[in-house]
Amino acid sequence: MRWLLALFFTLLVTPALAKVMPCGGVVAPGLAYPDVNGTWSGLEISLCQDVASAAGETSVFTPILQDSDTPPPDNQKSLIFVPAGDIAKGYNVGPVIFNDYQALMVPDGSKVRTAADLANASICVEPGSPEDFNLTAYFAAHHIALREFVFQETDEMHDAYVAHRCDAITARKSLLIGLRANEDGARKNDIILPDNLGDNPVRGATPAGQTAWAQTVATIIQEQTNVASSHP
Repeated sequence: MRWLLALFFTLLVTPALAKVMPCGGVVAPGLAYPDVNGTWSGLEISLCQDVASAAGETSVFTPILQDSDTPPPDNQKSLIFVPAGDIAKGYNVGPVIFNDYQALMVPDGSKVRTAADLANASICVEPGSPEDFNLTAYFAAHHIALREFVFQETDEMHDAYVAHRCDAITARKSLLIGLRANEDGARKNDIILPDNLGDNPVRGATPAGQTAWAQTVATIIQEQTNVASSHP
């Protein structure tokens, strides 16, 4: 009887003693996105689980919705997935998992099909952001007349687009896909234009100073992303 009680006690407490690996990343369908039941899935989630498993730990995912959500690096084994330009100081820059290029999106029913059709149209963008720089550079290079509708806050910009206060919006493609999916189906037919305004790769990153951990993470990511790319 004693050994049965001991076994029961071990099974009861072991999960609670399991080490937890913090993991975070940008939110977008295909990368990290919850279903109607709140269950997260996507490439980032799979990689978090694979890396944690290799370390003998379990992963806990935290969404990074904006730069301020990026957790400060610490001495603990951890992993984040963010655009290359948003990787904070104190992190080692790791391999690319997804090239989240910048795009333009227009509402369903719009006759716009390329960026050239947006000459003198009103485009929602955050001033001074990399997206603002890329938008200005792209339109100048292609001799397209640009008229920006600027907002300091991302949520305000999204709300303005949804309210049809601008003719188009520009952001990372993953954010546009997320915006299109988040409006309870009302924006599901909005059109993401084919023009690539600039590359914006999402990379894995680990706390600086943890060389062995960074190498382990990079190896696992490389292996898993190669598998994913070979099985579309």
